[in-house]
Amino acid sequence: MKAKKPKIKSRERRGKELLIVESPTKAHTIESLLGGRMAVLSSRGHITDLPKSRLGVDIEKGFEPHFIRIVGKAKVINELKEAAAKADTVYLGCDPDREGEAIAYSVAHEITGNGSKSPFIRRVLFYEITRKGIEEAFRQPQDIDIQKVYSHRARRVLDRLVGYLVSPLLSRIVKRGLSAGRVQTVALRLVVEREREIQKFQPQEYWTVKAVFAKESGETFEALLVRLDESEPKLTSAADVEKVKEGCAQADFRINSVKSRERHRRPLPPFVTATMQQDAAQRLGFPARKTMRHAQELFEGIKLADETVGLITYPRTDSFRVSEEMVSACRELIAQRFGSDYLPPAPRHYPDRKGTQGAHEAIRPTRLELTPDSVKKFLSPDQYRLYDLIYRRFLASQMADSIYELTEVMVGGGAYEFRAEAVKCRFEGFEKLYGDRQTEKVLPELKEGERVKMDSLLPEQKWTQPPPRYTEATLIKRLETNGIGRPSTYATIVSTLFDRKYVERREGKLVPTELGMVVNDVLVPRFANVFEVKFTREMEKELDLIEEGKEQWQQVVSRLYQPLREDLDRVEADIDQLKSELQQVLDEKCPECGASLVERWGRFGKFVSCSRYPECKFVKKPEPKVLEQNCPMCGKPLIERTGKYGTFQGCSGYPECKYRVKKPATVLAVLEEKCPKCGKPLAEKHGRFGKFVACSGYPECKYIKRAKKTLRILEEKCPLCGKPLAERKSRFGLFVGCSGYPECDYIRRGEGKRKRKSETADESSQNGRDEEDL
Repeated sequence: MKAKKPKIKSRERRGKELLIVESPTKAHTIESLLGGRMAVLSSRGHITDLPKSRLGVDIEKGFEPHFIRIVGKAKVINELKEAAAKADTVYLGCDPDREGEAIAYSVAHEITGNGSKSPFIRRVLFYEITRKGIEEAFRQPQDIDIQKVYSHRARRVLDRLVGYLVSPLLSRIVKRGLSAGRVQTVALRLVVEREREIQKFQPQEYWTVKAVFAKESGETFEALLVRLDESEPKLTSAADVEKVKEGCAQADFRINSVKSRERHRRPLPPFVTATMQQDAAQRLGFPARKTMRHAQELFEGIKLADETVGLITYPRTDSFRVSEEMVSACRELIAQRFGSDYLPPAPRHYPDRKGTQGAHEAIRPTRLELTPDSVKKFLSPDQYRLYDLIYRRFLASQMADSIYELTEVMVGGGAYEFRAEAVKCRFEGFEKLYGDRQTEKVLPELKEGERVKMDSLLPEQKWTQPPPRYTEATLIKRLETNGIGRPSTYATIVSTLFDRKYVERREGKLVPTELGMVVNDVLVPRFANVFEVKFTREMEKELDLIEEGKEQWQQVVSRLYQPLREDLDRVEADIDQLKSELQQVLDEKCPECGASLVERWGRFGKFVSCSRYPECKFVKKPEPKVLEQNCPMCGKPLIERTGKYGTFQGCSGYPECKYRVKKPATVLAVLEEKCPKCGKPLAEKHGRFGKFVACSGYPECKYIKRAKKTLRILEEKCPLCGKPLAERKSRFGLFVGCSGYPECDYIRRGEGKRKRKSETADESSQNGRDEEDL
């Protein structure tokens, strides 16, 4: 069944205007830039979705989805309907991608279905939140792109079918609360397969040989052995090296050749979503989710001294395209700041990869006069670091090449030939602003035919290395190059693997947990079609074809569902056997009935119990790890236990002695903001309950900054300082306070009562199993 297109009138008319966007921050920024020209409201994300308590897809009726109002969105929807009823023109300015189009469609459906008035609805696309970007959007209003809506619908239904049909089987076979996902499980497969490659890898011994040569003047230089009897040397043992030593001792060495050449290094293109996440991870240490959060904040708007403006263009893009106007402005700035030598003769244009959607520009600053240093005081330290990275990368993409002089010297004697190299930077080009300069190497002046003497030989034993584990950056790059996922989903895919405890981070690398490997081994062999890299890549192409109007979304979903259904039926028939295969019989006997003990998977992970369960319900408790330290209160040994919040150290005499070792919170970053109590810098920390901001002077100063999330700015003014009041959210619920906090800490009493149950949707909430809910 096709989605009904919202009623959209065919001609424009002037009158009261209303703009609806999806984010409160974006709404506030646009409203300030419009200067009161029209009212701006926010839907606060999606207002409808598939129900969490059931599948919500009628497979028999052409995979028709059943979208409902999201719990807690009744008040927002009513507010939008009331405002739309008073407007003659309603503009929908949600993000310019499939997700934004789906939000715009659901909003249009709600406000045109109230029966009282059908407003004139137009879709506007904001690629940057600036006056210029907003004016361009309103100059080219359009209809809702129903093909984008269908493409989003197909992805949503596919994720729901895979998530809600496969996850219950996974929970029954391994343990409760596990999830599978159309893309999530493919990403897990990549991590697990890389780990298996590392485990199977057998290191092989090899040797490299360097020699130190000396000129008659006494100057020395190093060279690497690169030829042995006219072929590449393959030294696999100390005996091979010994033969080289003996041969070199008898050889007479001369300079065979001296060759110099120039090498140009071209700048990298401006950021797209994947490369921004990769560079932010490598240079700033940001996880993908953190990068996207700060990028969204920079896009939606930052309050500067006299204006609120979006500092970067839309951060979810896969295109390197940049407007000619911005390219010209960039080249002009480079000439002013660095001189004409740093400007290439012609503007640089970077071709997009095959399959790029290309609807958005690359990620770039919206206004070049807003340099990172000029806006630094208005940004958080992490926002500044990301904006600085985006700004410098964009400027560097239009700068001249860096130029290096490379000199290669070949030293020969007998059957042996060594190579020495010199590297010198002739012109730094774009590397003056961005990038890592190549390390320079210097050689003495050498001429062809010149005799040199070997002073010493420097053999080094080495071992071949296994393929490296993925980092967040390299996994996202692998997903991108294989066409898996889209710019808007990369961060969610990786963070879901962490949330589900399938993957953990060790020294910056992604390592699959035992649970992750078990889940992979259960799913991948039995759903080979669905969780295969090539299949997932083809499905992404199918979604693009739906958006282009070349495919029907129901047909695409049907093609996936048929093999999925066959696999589901096959696994369902073998579920008892699969459960038994995961159980490992141990040599130990049950102390209660004498039967063998088995290792099983349960709700809280792996445990050991009696094989005769449920007749015998014996469960073996894990032995606590005894530590070398003694309890300072009673003198008994300390032990390591596992509790609700992970491992901790406590007294072995519990419950008589309740001593517990308190773990200090981990300092993630020291901030520029000062503690209001003692004046020391505040620090971002990670403790027992997650991230928080507190004084770096702890334990002398125990100040903790309480987070208060601003939901929307109100029209009323603060009676103390005159600034606008804001609706905020803290750990105690909703409240109304001054937007000037912490300078003004006014709070209106009696606000923020819990919403009545009648205001929420009629669907109960539970943990979702598909990627969208995660």
